[in-house]
Amino acid sequence: MIDNQNENPCDRLRHFGIGAGHTPTDGLPSLFADLGLSDLDLMTIRDLSQVGPKPVDDALIGMLGLMFSALGEGSLCLVLDTDHLRKSLPQTADPAVLKLVNGFMGRLDEGCYDTLIDRSGSGGFKPMVLDETTGRRLLYFQKFHYHERRLKQRLKSFLTLPGDHQPTGETIRTVIDHLYDAEAVIRKGADGTPITKDPFQVDAIRAALTAPLLIVSGGPGTGKTSLLVNILRALVRTGTDPSRIMLAAPTGRAAQRMSETLMSNLATIAQPDSGDLQLGRLRGSTLHKLLVYRSRTGGFLFGERRYIPADVIAVDEVSMVDVVMMDRLFQAIEPDRTRVILIGDKDQLPSVEAGSVLADMSPAAGRAFANHFVELRHVYRSAGPLLELAQAINAGHPVSLEPIDFDRALTLKARQWAFVTAGDGDAFARHLDGWVMHQYVRQKNKNGDSYANLVHQLIQRTDSPESMAGENRTNLLNRLFTFAYQCRILTVLRHGRTGARWVNHRIAAGLRQVLDPDGNPDDRLFSGALIMITRNDYTRDLFNGDVGLVMRQPDGMVQVHFKRAGGIAVFPAAGLSDWDLGFAMTVHKSQGSEFDDTLLVLPEDSNHRLLTREIVYTAATRASRRLIVYGTTAAFQTALKRKIQRQSGLI
Repeated sequence: MIDNQNENPCDRLRHFGIGAGHTPTDGLPSLFADLGLSDLDLMTIRDLSQVGPKPVDDALIGMLGLMFSALGEGSLCLVLDTDHLRKSLPQTADPAVLKLVNGFMGRLDEGCYDTLIDRSGSGGFKPMVLDETTGRRLLYFQKFHYHERRLKQRLKSFLTLPGDHQPTGETIRTVIDHLYDAEAVIRKGADGTPITKDPFQVDAIRAALTAPLLIVSGGPGTGKTSLLVNILRALVRTGTDPSRIMLAAPTGRAAQRMSETLMSNLATIAQPDSGDLQLGRLRGSTLHKLLVYRSRTGGFLFGERRYIPADVIAVDEVSMVDVVMMDRLFQAIEPDRTRVILIGDKDQLPSVEAGSVLADMSPAAGRAFANHFVELRHVYRSAGPLLELAQAINAGHPVSLEPIDFDRALTLKARQWAFVTAGDGDAFARHLDGWVMHQYVRQKNKNGDSYANLVHQLIQRTDSPESMAGENRTNLLNRLFTFAYQCRILTVLRHGRTGARWVNHRIAAGLRQVLDPDGNPDDRLFSGALIMITRNDYTRDLFNGDVGLVMRQPDGMVQVHFKRAGGIAVFPAAGLSDWDLGFAMTVHKSQGSEFDDTLLVLPEDSNHRLLTREIVYTAATRASRRLIVYGTTAAFQTALKRKIQRQSGLI
């Protein structure tokens, strides 16, 4: 630390790498070097420190560093307890941080930071808030305290509502029994096996009929999708108008899957009634679309002054929803009129933004939601090493590794997984080339189809004016989308040699020569390229995570096709909002999707802060048939030992 207290504040902050006209990451001391702070974090620390009681306050600067580090890890707040902070700090962090913490807390008790920190609970708009209402001392940035407090108040309204207008117990039993009758039961698999009358699912259906709020958590193969369909059928059979039901998910792809699984499950019913037929017309939407985002103002049509006109709102993939979006959703719902059903997997990665709302609602976190939370425990997916891996990761059990070579891993049987030891840069590039050949170029089914073959057929039809449109071309596009959804490379990082961007660049360079050799080599896009939307585009109904298929037209125009529940939408590539290539994506982006074949690429840094149990579990549960984990043994074992611990005051 610097001892000269007379030093100019800006000069002093430059010792921390913070200052105008100075690159914030230059010369960072170990105090901040291991906290993963961004340049924007450091600039904000500079600004906030100037609101403090004196020009130079090492304790305040240190505490702000910890606050931004906690926020970067997804926590809503920092627990002001020395023992707790000691356990949560990176092992490599400078021990001087804890000395600063003690100094900060002493000065906080003396009221030295009252210009910066609201301690009264009055809702004064100071940059930070100290909340002691839960019996712990929790330090927040004002934004997250505001949204968490509002969400808590709204959830309390749901939890304390009287059970008026409930169907009788006899009615509920009759409705549930009918859902599992031979003519009404949902069926699974090629042989149409009826789903089992799972006691946990029955509990969930009963709770959905009697309580205004239901939270359902379940891992892969526990029947979450068929349960949601049966919950909706039960609600309709007890008087809910199907047109007053709304379905939503955090991403466009998750919303699309919600629609697809609803229709596919209903299609298996031998004798659907009129309510089932009406439910088949429902379509999922993103949360932003449900709330009606207004791009001009950055706000939403629905909120605390105008409620969503629905009797039932069901939200899938809730683990992805951060505290700010969850607050906005619940503010737009009238508790005594609308039932809310939240479905997800509490053990998956929490939201990219701050908060872990689904995990916070679980009985393990607190008793508040115990009567509104159902965890599905029976796994109906066929057992196999892939499922066993996901279960072992989730339970924190050790996983033994027997590395095999990459070519052998590509030919795994169904429901298998393999670990491939990462080689040097050239080896990784060769393995990516092998993945491309196996997944996109070689014949993949009995019809002789491959991704490359279908792209070439589509190019030929595009070049032929008489077949530009028509059923055959649409059929080719649908078959291509089927291939596109069958495989994906998942990465922990976005940047760097093992990041999604570099992997996409490498794959595109090789595939361009195979799929579109006559295209302009200077263009990023080519026929057969996959792209993923990275920013919501409400004018085109395109949302973050949507995957599109690129086709170059004879006149040189590049068009992108997106699969929709009602068909295929086509847009000029030049008019699209932000996008990345989509052959690889981060594990976070993959949530809400499922792929036959998945390749998980671990970081080269075996101690990277993003290596956690949740990230490997989430990747493993994206794979429905085969998974290849590519990395070092040290990185894999590091991930299994770490569990995300986000701090909040929600419970």
